[in-house]
This record gives sequence, structure tokens and C-alpha cells, in this order.
Amino acid sequence: MERYQKGIIVGGTGLLYQAAEILEQSGRVGKIELYFCNGNGFGKKQKDTMLCRQIAEKKELMELLIQETEETLVLSVMNPWLFTEEVLQNPKLLVINLHHALLPAHRGRNAEAWTIYEGDAKAGITWHKVDPQIDRGTIYLQKEVATDNGMTSLKLLSLLNKAALSGLQELLLEGFRERAPISGVSDSGKLHLAKDIPNGGWLDLSWGPEQMSRFLRAMDYGIMQVMGRPKVRLPEGVYRWKSWQMREIEEKGPDHIKIDAECKEIQIFKKETKLILKQIEKMEDE
Repeated sequence: MERYQKGIIVGGTGLLYQAAEILEQSGRVGKIELYFCNGNGFGKKQKDTMLCRQIAEKKELMELLIQETEETLVLSVMNPWLFTEEVLQNPKLLVINLHHALLPAHRGRNAEAWTIYEGDAKAGITWHKVDPQIDRGTIYLQKEVATDNGMTSLKLLSLLNKAALSGLQELLLEGFRERAPISGVSDSGKLHLAKDIPNGGWLDLSWGPEQMSRFLRAMDYGIMQVMGRPKVRLPEGVYRWKSWQMREIEEKGPDHIKIDAECKEIQIFKKETKLILKQIEKMEDE
């Protein structure tokens, strides 16, 4: 089993520390360095045996990797920056990325949200080699994650992270060999950019309850608000909200909408479903 002189983990969350522990326990690397691309998670679990460093700009990180002369395993874990071709041409580096979907599906950013929004039958993670084509490199390992019709992006992301760490243990034990993608996963060929948001962030009142649910759950990252707060346009104006609830109701009647200004709620009745948008806030018309 190949052993590397160094292991570098690049990313932007506390997940780096958990990945570092697995990498350390594997015995596959000598020393370990953690590069945080933002302040999220930096310094919370810092260990004396590992160099932890904040990187302010992409250029700074790329220059460090270009100049690396030791045999180095680079793990990209929720890393917001694309590696330059010059970095990938460094023969001392093996660069592996964690992707929060079953490639080739949902290349690009916020894959867990698109998995929910598009109603995929399967969710999961992929560890793959990084090459100049975004999320097109050799697949080393994939793991499926069970989903349900009530799962939000925040919940799915948490489950995917657990699967990713479990997969990393397997990957380090079994080695880096090419594997075929899990069958039954559709590939639209579309690349999701960071700026892309399901339906532009707008709740469409013409949707049925199922599609409304997929949209709301995809947008729901809790307090992180990765994609911002969703909006809806009513005759009374444009509103956004902080939380929501959808439930089935027994009473039958025509589709209608009620605004409860006192409770700060919008109630949307559609078929036998009641959607409540809570802690609403009226916005400037867009």
C-alpha cells in the first residue's frame, strides 16, 4: 500500500478535523496539514501534531500546492475553490475530491439540494480524482444514502458527511483504484454553479404539493441559509419566511391562500395539503 510523505486536507468546515483523524489513523501519510478556505471550523479542534492554517485567497493555496515537492495526498473536503491546471500537473500530488452526490449526477455546487429538488431516487457521495473537467475525474468510491420525502438539504448534508467519512476509511484501506459509477443514476450533464438556485429561489404557486415540498426542502439549510431565503409573490406583494410546515388536512375545498398578519403566517391550501410559511417578512417588490 502506497504511503505519502504528507497529507493535505483543504476545505471550509470542521469536517476537516474528522477527515484528518481518519487519515492519521490510516498510517498512509507522514505529516498532515489542514488548510481552511474560510473561518468556519478553524481552530476548534486543532492538534499539535497537525499544521492548521487559514487561507485567505485561492491564489495563495494554489501557489503552495504548485511548489509542493513531497509526495502528497490532497483531500478536497467541501472546498469552494477549483484547482488550477498547474496544480494538477504537479507530479507529486494526488488530488481527491469529496462530492455530495452520486456522480455523474449533479456536478458542481450544492449537489445535495439538487438531489432533493429534482426528486432523485438515490442520494450519496463520491470520492474521485480531480482533473481539469469539473467532477469528471476517475471515481474511486461511492456510497449510497437513504432518503425520504421529509428530508431537507441540511439533514441530507449531515448524512452525506457521515457516509463520506466512512467511505474515506474504506478508500484509505482499499487503495485508489478506478470504479464504475453506481448504476441507475441519471446524468443531465448540467453543471450547477454556486449562483444557481432552484427556480431562482421562488416558490411557484402553480406547483402541486409534492413539487412545493421538494423546493422547500432543497432550500432548507437551517440557519446556514446556503441558498438564501426563498420568496413567494402574492397579489399583496413579495414575501419571504424563516420556517415552514406542510401537512395533510382532512377538509376538502378549493385551493386558496390566507395571510395571517397577526401570526405572521401565510397559509397555502392546495388539494388536501396545508403549507404554512412562518415568520413572514414583506419585501420590496422585485
